[in-house]
Amino acid sequence: CLSRCRRIIAQEAAAVTLFRKSSRFEASPEALFAFHMDAKNLARISPPWPPFVMVSPPKPTEAGDVQVFRVGPWPVARTWQARITRLEPGRVIEDTQESGPFLRWRHQHRVSADGDGSRLTDVVAFRLLPTVLGEYVEYLLVRPALWAICTWRHWRTRQLLANSDA
Repeated sequence: CLSRCRRIIAQEAAAVTLFRKSSRFEASPEALFAFHMDAKNLARISPPWPPFVMVSPPKPTEAGDVQVFRVGPWPVARTWQARITRLEPGRVIEDTQESGPFLRWRHQHRVSADGDGSRLTDVVAFRLLPTVLGEYVEYLLVRPALWAICTWRHWRTRQLLANSDA
């Protein structure tokens, strides 16, 4: 029974919940991608809640980079470490959690042309807990939180790109 239980837990852990948020921008795809390549912009576009602090020094993003930040209010703030696992210049930046609050986390920033502007699509594949209860928590709490965070980030990105100091 123990090996069967471990196999079931491993299968559950391999399953992920998908989240997607897409927005159109007036900026060119090149400008939008360049904006996301600069890690210092992550703190600039993050919402005030939950609190977000970059721990690793921000620099232009490269494949293999590790970015470390703290998320959440004291005393429950968590250190989150993500590696840039995929970089397709002008198109895709992908980060994968190495340590943090999720069992699994892979986040893609996809940039594409959209008429005379561009489109940013955030795609997140995640697993918080390897159980049916975890799926309910993801649906009821995590997905709405991701929607709010990505909506805020897209709004702030639009503001900063429209401003000359972006």
